[in-house]
Amino acid sequence: MSAFLADLRRHLGKDQTLTFAKGVRILAGEYGVQALACYRLGRWLIRSTHRPYLWPLLPVGWPLYWLLSRYIRYGFGISLHLTAEIGPGLYIGHFGDILVTRCRIGQNCSIAQSTHIAADSTGRGPTLGDRVWVGALAKIIGPHRIGSRSTISAAAVVQRDVPENALCMGNPARVVLRTYDNTEILGL
Repeated sequence: MSAFLADLRRHLGKDQTLTFAKGVRILAGEYGVQALACYRLGRWLIRSTHRPYLWPLLPVGWPLYWLLSRYIRYGFGISLHLTAEIGPGLYIGHFGDILVTRCRIGQNCSIAQSTHIAADSTGRGPTLGDRVWVGALAKIIGPHRIGSRSTISAAAVVQRDVPENALCMGNPARVVLRTYDNTEILGL
């Protein structure tokens, strides 16, 4: 629940407090928040299988998750697979062709539309540090490490590790700045 509240706060913006009414408005109007709510429900259901007192909720929870995930996947084009480990405060500002699977994403990251963050054919996926911004059409496929506070520009194809605080651009992606502050584009 705390991870989802952090997701809501990221969509709320700077210097605003989260109230119940604002949370409901954001959940109703933001595709990314709806996708994250579905993902957080699925991860909660997985954790609930280890708690026998929650087992009565599972026959209702899994069909609900399945329906919501299909609606989000086919309606919005956002696929947040349960094999991904997504930290609190993820911001998904757009919809369409977003794939996140078999990876680890840190806290307060941002993902744009048409982004693929996934494992390669060996099954090993990327690891993104905290406060990483990934631009539209970017692809991070394979066991690459993206350092905290790094920025992956639009249409970049990452084929190697990226250090912390770096700006990475191109296909194949290259580090163009080693000291880049992405605080403004993250909205933090």
